[in-house]
Amino acid sequence: MTAAFVPIAIDQGEDWTTQIIWTDTYDEPLPVIAPCRLSVKNSTGVTVLSLETPETPLPEGEIAEITLSSDIGLVQLHIPKAETSAILPGQYQYDLFVTVNDGDTYAGDQTIRLLYGTCTVSKRTTQMT
Repeated sequence: MTAAFVPIAIDQGEDWTTQIIWTDTYDEPLPVIAPCRLSVKNSTGVTVLSLETPETPLPEGEIAEITLSSDIGLVQLHIPKAETSAILPGQYQYDLFVTVNDGDTYAGDQTIRLLYGTCTVSKRTTQMT
C-alpha cells in the first residue's frame, strides 16, 4: 500500500483536530490498533512535534494525541493550543504511521505509513484573552 500525500495546515496557537476514516476498497473499516505515531520535522530533519497513541488510559476529560476506533477505521489526531503555540510559523514535513491487525496470524500486526505531506503552520494574529 502506498501512503497518501495530504497537505495539512495548522493555525499557531489554536487547538487542531482532524479525523481520518480509513476503509478498504469495499468500504470496510481497517482495524487500526496502537501504536500509531505522527512526526513533524523541519527542513533539517529536527522533530518539532510528535504525536503518539497513549500507552495507558488517560484521565477523564483528557483528549489523546491519537485516538483510534477499529470499529469504524477511525484515526483522530489532536494537538492542543499550548503545543501549536510553540511551533514557529513555516512549512514542515510530516508522516503518520499506523498499526493494523487484520486478523491474519501469518502476517501479524503491520506498521503502515498511512499519510505524508507538508504541514504549514500559519502565524497567529489575534490573541484571545
